[in-house]
Amino acid sequence: MIERNWPAGLAPAAVVAALVSSAFLMVISGSATSAAPPFEMVKGSWSGGGNLTLEEGKSEKLSCKGYYTSSSGGQSLGVALRCNGETNKFELRSHLSYDQGKVSGTWEERTYNASGGTSGELKPGHLTLDFHGGVAGSMSVDFSASSQSIAISIATNGATVAGAKISLRRN
Repeated sequence: MIERNWPAGLAPAAVVAALVSSAFLMVISGSATSAAPPFEMVKGSWSGGGNLTLEEGKSEKLSCKGYYTSSSGGQSLGVALRCNGETNKFELRSHLSYDQGKVSGTWEERTYNASGGTSGELKPGHLTLDFHGGVAGSMSVDFSASSQSIAISIATNGATVAGAKISLRRN
């Protein structure tokens, strides 16, 4: 459930940050060349940045740090991500599950008390993901074992954020 009493423009950005972290974690874990359980590959620290695109076409740079833990033999993943922009700051927690090429989970943005769900399909080198909550949209992620490239599109009318592009590397 999403509360709608956040400062203008910040809640959709927080949702984007939450979804982005979920996507890169799921994507890297699904490498076709890895015999390890899906989420074991992403355990540890990651960092990087990118751009948040606002509805009116303006852009804001992002800097992100994440820490990921896996459980259930690598089939579940816990995410902690913090992103700082020029005017926005987000703190996300997410719990994800993998089952036969499908990924699903929940996210919570703690700064603005937002939450929602995600689901998608993981193929070698590529993930597609749909997300929902107070903001809906889609995401496409291309990946390798050491890097991630994420593109997000927001479909919710009236959202101040139109999308994001983010790259992360393992620390």
